[in-house]
Amino acid sequence: MPPAVLLPLGAAPRKSDDAYVRALEAAGLRVEVVRPGDAPRLEPLAGLVLAGGTDVDPARYGEPPHPAAYPPEPARDALELELLEAAFAAGAPVFAICRGMQLLNVARGGGLIQHLPDVVGHERHADAPPVDAKHRPAHTVTIESPGRLRGLLGPGPLEVNSRHHQAVDPARLGAGLRIAARADDGTIEALEPSGPADAFLLAVQWHPEDIALGPPGPMRDQARALFDAFAAAAREFAPA
Repeated sequence: MPPAVLLPLGAAPRKSDDAYVRALEAAGLRVEVVRPGDAPRLEPLAGLVLAGGTDVDPARYGEPPHPAAYPPEPARDALELELLEAAFAAGAPVFAICRGMQLLNVARGGGLIQHLPDVVGHERHADAPPVDAKHRPAHTVTIESPGRLRGLLGPGPLEVNSRHHQAVDPARLGAGLRIAARADDGTIEALEPSGPADAFLLAVQWHPEDIALGPPGPMRDQARALFDAFAAAAREFAPA
């Protein structure tokens, strides 16, 4: 039986939730969706996926909300932080996507840029594609240094999609994390462990779940490589 990974999501189901499940299942995993108020099974924990969604509560990193911030979901933040702590304690694989990467940085004591256009001067990261075009490229990223991400995808530049208005603050990087990739405007696009790590930990700002379900081509191959790597780590970690 394929290993089961946990996928915490918001209290209200969203149309975009299904893409995460389908991309993970296509990589050979079973997916257990948990929402605030559920009692998730932490054992056996073969892996954890932190997905996209609304903004992380800025109180978690000591700031008042920006006027452009989306309403947070404190119960989801609490659930995901609890599961992330359990995954770290167990040495389980973690794959963080979009909001998930931001939450990872906050969990490690870091901070966020609450409204990216204030810093980069444009809104290209907040692409708003039609439902059937969520895979479309919005900008490129370059992988900065040797590590897991470069080993999977090469140095780039890579075309990625983009649907976010917040980002990891490079001045407040979480403990034990390093920048693995950036957009050409300097926005942090991926995080990895800053030192040797036995457990799989990878975070990206774009949405590989949509690209993995998109049309054939290099972008889809690269997105599926991320899910395949996470699935391989989950199979290796899963209890016999």
